[in-house]
Amino acid sequence: MHAPATGDLFRRPALRPGVEIEEQPDGIALLYREQSCDLAVSDAGRHDLLALLRDLQCAPASVVELSAAHPAMAAGLPGLLEELDRLGLVTEASFELPADAVSGREFNARLRNLAQRTLRKSSRSRLFGLLNDCAAPRNVLIGYALEYYCLVRAAPGLIASALSHADSRQNQRSLQRFLMSELDHDLMLAESLASVDMEVDGLDHLLPLPSTFSLCSALGVFARQHLLSFKSVLFLFEMPGEQFNQALVRCCEAQGLSKAFWEPLLRHAHINDAMGHDDISGELLEDISAIGREEQLVVEKNLVLMMETMALQDEEIVDYYSREDALIPRLHL
Repeated sequence: MHAPATGDLFRRPALRPGVEIEEQPDGIALLYREQSCDLAVSDAGRHDLLALLRDLQCAPASVVELSAAHPAMAAGLPGLLEELDRLGLVTEASFELPADAVSGREFNARLRNLAQRTLRKSSRSRLFGLLNDCAAPRNVLIGYALEYYCLVRAAPGLIASALSHADSRQNQRSLQRFLMSELDHDLMLAESLASVDMEVDGLDHLLPLPSTFSLCSALGVFARQHLLSFKSVLFLFEMPGEQFNQALVRCCEAQGLSKAFWEPLLRHAHINDAMGHDDISGELLEDISAIGREEQLVVEKNLVLMMETMALQDEEIVDYYSREDALIPRLHL
């Protein structure tokens, strides 16, 4: 078994960014951080070697093209590249993207389309139907606020987890702003729950429904283990829901729940709309130049899984909080 030659490993070898070329009295030195590589060369060959190094730095080409452009250096070119590669001074200048790769911006548009198609295929939300008919029981409305509170309370910790390994400076800034905009929003929703005589201190021990817990857990896993999925599904939680909010208010009023209950819920929703949170996925994906098909499939499956879990959450809220024997709130004692 033979190891591949350096010329076979690089399609277009190039000096690594940051390598400096410096002429010396007896040759040419390549400087990179704390190391240097001295290339001894005769006076006659100095010009040819310098021209080759300049091309490796500024105009990367294939080994064949470099040999043709610098015939005097052609014989020694493979050995020179092998030594520079051993020292970590050369890198690949051209990467061939797979044909099915898409940019982050294109992928965001595809995800929005996939979400819309998934929504059209799924049956109508049972919770929204009850709200629209002003038929949701009082406890279901309070239960919806409790589960909403659990998600909002978990949000800063989930975003901070993703922030700890943001993959670009632009992403880091976006996640920082997103984190700042989500701080203390749980207090706003606690006002809503306090208006129905719920002890705010007890909310620290609140147990969410299994589907709510699943949504938080999935986001936490994505934030730590698959950042692309985390960034890609955030828009699901920030999409404007004006029809839902209007139906919520009508139903609350029909069930005798005061403005002090529903106003904080709407205030939180409107803050998200005003701060453009619906665009957070697009903002976080914008600086990605290429996403391969395998990664696309992973994210698309995770997106649909999140939407199915959100639909399940609707069902659980109605089923559990409609029960006469349901504990409200669900507390861990």
